[in-house]
Amino acid sequence: MVIPRPTALFVRALAVLALAGTWAIAAAPAMAENFTFHASPDRTGPWVGPACDQPAVLERIHRRFDETEASYWKTGVRMAQIVEPRETGFKDWDPTIIARRYCSAVAYLTDGRRYELVYWLRSEQGFAGVSWGVDYCLVGRDRDYAYAPACKMLRPL
Repeated sequence: MVIPRPTALFVRALAVLALAGTWAIAAAPAMAENFTFHASPDRTGPWVGPACDQPAVLERIHRRFDETEASYWKTGVRMAQIVEPRETGFKDWDPTIIARRYCSAVAYLTDGRRYELVYWLRSEQGFAGVSWGVDYCLVGRDRDYAYAPACKMLRPL
């Protein structure tokens, strides 16, 4: 019986699988430790991120709104100012994995309209998340219904 010689492609594939298996075995303790942290009901950790009223937060919302209106909706409307920012809720790692700070404010647009601004801040998440994040919604102006109804998906439960 003649045994066929393995092709170069087969040999390479086998080498890649061997390396992947080695990586999985080496990384298993780190992944298990991370899963244990996220699965633990006693999970605690300090909030790592900005407060609702910090200028960096308001500037990021302002910039993202202006960019979206200019490039997607093409209305020419810009955000004039954000006033009265305040925290409306806080979840610190439980029951969700990512800590959140819920906020609201009042936003004035250049068309003269006033909207309630609802936003949440996500805690810094280290390497995977790189930095804190913000999602926002103007009540009555969520045209693609991303956070419908009335921006409820960004409010604390």
